[in-house]
Amino acid sequence: MNKRAIGRKTANLQGCAVLLIAVGAVAFLLWRNAQPQVQFVPPLPPTAAPVQGTIVVVDNSLHSVLSGPVLEGMTLMPTYALPTYLTPTPFTPEPAALIDPAQVPVAPTLVPTRPPRNLPTSAGVTAVPSPAPLNVVGRNSNPRLGQWSLPPEQVPMSRDLRDHFYFRRPVDSNANSSSLSYYPYGSNGPEGAWRVHHGLDMPNPDGQPVRAAGDGVVVWAADHYRWSEEGVTDGAESYGNVVIIEHTFGYEGQRLFTLYAHLSRIIVSLNEPVTVGQIVGLSGHSGNVTGPHVHFEVRQGQNFYWTTRNPLLWMAPLLGSGVVAGRVLYRDGSAVEHAPVTLSQGGRQFDTTVTYVNPKRTEGRNHDVDGDDKWHENFVLGDIPAGKYDISVLVNGTRITRQVEVQAGTTSFVDFNTALTAASP
Repeated sequence: MNKRAIGRKTANLQGCAVLLIAVGAVAFLLWRNAQPQVQFVPPLPPTAAPVQGTIVVVDNSLHSVLSGPVLEGMTLMPTYALPTYLTPTPFTPEPAALIDPAQVPVAPTLVPTRPPRNLPTSAGVTAVPSPAPLNVVGRNSNPRLGQWSLPPEQVPMSRDLRDHFYFRRPVDSNANSSSLSYYPYGSNGPEGAWRVHHGLDMPNPDGQPVRAAGDGVVVWAADHYRWSEEGVTDGAESYGNVVIIEHTFGYEGQRLFTLYAHLSRIIVSLNEPVTVGQIVGLSGHSGNVTGPHVHFEVRQGQNFYWTTRNPLLWMAPLLGSGVVAGRVLYRDGSAVEHAPVTLSQGGRQFDTTVTYVNPKRTEGRNHDVDGDDKWHENFVLGDIPAGKYDISVLVNGTRITRQVEVQAGTTSFVDFNTALTAASP
């Protein structure tokens, strides 16, 4: 067979092979199209519910699918319901509940147990008003601004044999029970122009309940206070409405009295028995004053203006606090009067007071205030948180400093008499 014939034969065979491959491909496609379609759609990652008014774009790309649960074996992690945490509601103390004095009937004025007689009258209280401006509030409490006092210690309490914290405070813990720092017991005011103070002034608005500091019997409940006993009559007509309680307990054989002055209303009656904490009146500004407050006195032995004692040594201090009392004497033993006393801590002033003006002396009866029978102090600072302090007194231009450690519920005493090298002229 010649070469031409062989070439034609080879070409025919190649054409047949191409035709067979084409027929086989067509047959495979026909068979494949005849099979049912099975489509697998892998689950998509959970998508947050769309927020109303927004458009959420879901990524269904291959990268998104492969990076989702498919690579985790199609097993979704179980979900757990988290507990609901509720933020606790902060505690808000109730504000001081004031009573409208106009809605309280005035107690009838009765004859006192010891009726006044025609007896010599002592000098009594001067007509100088007791300063308590409306905008003055004590250091530890202003409920209108969300400030609250700690409650006082329980009474009676005497952690030192010389202590006698027998009385509760005459106002509640949600009222102001701090006295005016610039007019403390035994002071005659910053400029020395006021009467010597025989008690504590606690600024409070009209209508604050005033409570009995201890059990006893009401021996005065009226305006224009005048008292006669043992041939002496004294009075305090500038005190306005006054309640005086003679207590059913005494101190070392002596009677004890507490006085509540400048009341807007008197709620108890003469000779009425009262218990500690009972409301006896409402705070106010009756009498000769410049603003509403509670004037509180402690009297020992007799119910006289001249037998008062510093109430800070008789009413329980606040929880965690104590009292600082002290004595400042000249070299000859005479008392230093109206000397500034400063209590500081870490170089910062914490509280101030002054030494007593015209205190009782061994000679004569002409005096304004008495020191305590046990402490014999001539200055007191109350409600001082427990801790260590510096205390200084300024005498004739010379400052003398001591250290004092205050302990809760008791009195810490500081004696400055050895620090003075020269007597006052």
